[in-house]
Amino acid sequence: MDSTGMLGIVASMVFIARLTPQPLRLARSGVADGVSPLSALNGLIAAVSWLVYGLLVDDPVVWIVSLVAVLPGVWTVALLRRETTWRDLLTAGAWAGSVVTAALAGYLAAALAVGVLVTQGPQVWRACRERDLSGLSPATWGLSILDAAAWGAYGVAADDAALIGYAVVLSSSAVVVLTRIRWTRSQARSDGAKRRTTSSAMT
Repeated sequence: MDSTGMLGIVASMVFIARLTPQPLRLARSGVADGVSPLSALNGLIAAVSWLVYGLLVDDPVVWIVSLVAVLPGVWTVALLRRETTWRDLLTAGAWAGSVVTAALAGYLAAALAVGVLVTQGPQVWRACRERDLSGLSPATWGLSILDAAAWGAYGVAADDAALIGYAVVLSSSAVVVLTRIRWTRSQARSDGAKRRTTSSAMT
């Protein structure tokens, strides 16, 4: 097996590992604060789209890992069903329709490049707006950086622009979300300390 094939295997393993912590956290804690249902829906659509793309370009690494990714994608969407709004469903449906249209027109690779923004964008937006991100899994976003690096390297080796775009957007999104998780937790600890100090002063 050549180096490109090895990169593909490593990238696939990291990608699957990245998808596991978030649904596990949701299932164990039942806390979904800060988690974007729209991102979860778009992520599932992306997994199916990458599966089709991998089959079209005859890249087993891409389609096999995308097939596996559908399972945690469905699980995450199911866990977030109570938080999902009609607006989320309609927006995700519109995106799915756009991907199908692009695929029929022969522009699936371009749609996938934009799809990374559509998948990560709602979560980044929510993380930047909300103060309570207790439902988000830091492990997922830490692994996202490794995922981006691995698929980016594979994309360069395979001369695949869609994978390179995926790596750039995912790594940027991960840095933003991790920074926000750290900041909100720091603020929560600071607010808690202030409340305890105020309570002690009043007694």
